[in-house]
Amino acid sequence: NPGSEQVRYTAERDGILQEFEDAGAVIMANACGPCIGQWKRTDEKSERSNSIVTSFNRNFAKRNDGNPNTHAFVTSPELVAALTIAGDLTFNPLTDTLTNSKGEQVKLAEPVGFEMPPRGFAVEDAGYLPPSEDGSKIEVSINPQSNRLQKLEPFEPWNGKDYEELPLLIKVKGKCTTDHISMAGPWLRFRGHLDNISDNMLIGAVNAFN
Repeated sequence: NPGSEQVRYTAERDGILQEFEDAGAVIMANACGPCIGQWKRTDEKSERSNSIVTSFNRNFAKRNDGNPNTHAFVTSPELVAALTIAGDLTFNPLTDTLTNSKGEQVKLAEPVGFEMPPRGFAVEDAGYLPPSEDGSKIEVSINPQSNRLQKLEPFEPWNGKDYEELPLLIKVKGKCTTDHISMAGPWLRFRGHLDNISDNMLIGAVNAFN
């Protein structure tokens, strides 16, 4: 998925997105997706064991699609493209061949590209909304019954004294990634609600005291 609207617009303008779509790819939103478990897969309805290759930056359990049985192998975008074209995880683009529509054995050409778009970056809608000149009359209305949004009340001012001799509630044993601390996936709907998002605090971690 494009990293920003500027990148998406530029790639569309230059015909890059069309090449992906012609090959059967699905262009995702300009946002976090498979890297935080927000990939809504259409090819896998169950939690059966399966393997994927990805150029997203994380590969631990459930991180890409929420399936604990998806084995994700992180590699370069070039190798992801080559394996996708071949449809075979054992394919070696350096030595192996593919059969084209004429029945000929061909090898994939070495990929080439530009570090920057030759025509520069462009964007039609930058997504920027200027603030009101007088913000004193703007009221943010949040439904108090909302499970997704919660108005954050101001904390009490610090009295200048440090907290001391506090009980230690958990000591994490073993692996402790961001997902052990605060799981992503379905929990992301609560990221604007402090009380609800706090319910997943360290639920994936192993407490050494237990």
